[in-house]
Amino acid sequence: MSVVLNCIQICDDGAMVAHVADDGDLAKSDEIVLALQRRILLGEQPVGSWLRHAALAEEFGTSRTPVREALRVLHAQGIVTIVKNRGARVNGHSSRDIRELGELRAELEGFAAFLAAQRISDEQIERMHAAWRNFDPTPGAPDRGRRWAEANDAFHSVIVEASGNRQLAQSLRDIHSRLPANISYAAYDGNTRLLQRNLAEHEAIADAITDGKDTQARELMAQHVRSSLDATIRWAEEHDLFRMPDDQ
Repeated sequence: MSVVLNCIQICDDGAMVAHVADDGDLAKSDEIVLALQRRILLGEQPVGSWLRHAALAEEFGTSRTPVREALRVLHAQGIVTIVKNRGARVNGHSSRDIRELGELRAELEGFAAFLAAQRISDEQIERMHAAWRNFDPTPGAPDRGRRWAEANDAFHSVIVEASGNRQLAQSLRDIHSRLPANISYAAYDGNTRLLQRNLAEHEAIADAITDGKDTQARELMAQHVRSSLDATIRWAEEHDLFRMPDDQ
């Protein structure tokens, strides 16, 4: 069985042509990259769907040059593959890819928590605790999946920020850009037990960091990321999401 999640397979409309992009093209290319990354990670661009150069150029009000540049950036990130005469197709990671990325994230975020326990400021402590306290896991709460995602991102982001290590932060950004966040959103949105466990783990991590218990914070964070990874992969497998839709 072909196992895939949420990347893009890009198919070029011809041979690659050397050219020099001006500043306007580069700015537009950056805009397209960010828009497509967000669209794909949030599941707004479904797995198996196609992206066409002409349609993207029209949507973003530009020529095909910035579109091609944007797709090449995504290709370099491991999100796209350039293929001749087809356009662009949302492809995906295998379950093994997701697990390997998640394992790496667990170690790096564990280290971030270790450093944060030594360096975090009072203001960052307040934001860290607010991130998990302000989320309501009650079943039926409006936009629960989206609100959990925002609270979860805020919690992890302030810890990475508090680590004070820019290279670590960049490495984690690179990993997050390759993980299918929309799958995690969906897995947690429908499971109150998972949400409550997630919040309890956040509280324990936050307390360890606040108390300066760096080794404990590291262990709790690494275990938290691994358990979240396991839950997400189980949900995706149960819903047969590691599969590419039929070619169209």
